[in-house]
Amino acid sequence: MLSRLKRWLLLGGLLLVALAVLVFVLENRQQSHLVFLGWLTPEFPVAVLMSAAFILGAVFSLLLNLWLLGRLRLRIARQQRDLLLLRRQVEGQGEVKV
Repeated sequence: MLSRLKRWLLLGGLLLVALAVLVFVLENRQQSHLVFLGWLTPEFPVAVLMSAAFILGAVFSLLLNLWLLGRLRLRIARQQRDLLLLRRQVEGQGEVKV
């Protein structure tokens, strides 16, 4: 019952965001160009430029998070290995190789 309610709330939220994006795109049809580091883009609607900036930011954020996740997984693996070596040392089950 609760999962069904969550699903409907998520669907409603997504529809609300889609409606807001649609209104934004329809309201911002004015042509504009962007100058970045001396590079001039062709004229595009403001909504296209804003959408491109949003998508590039999302992709950059995803790549950064994947990189950080990989580093954390490596750190966890190293700490688990160290923990296993220390447990063996405490239990006296052999020599610890470093």
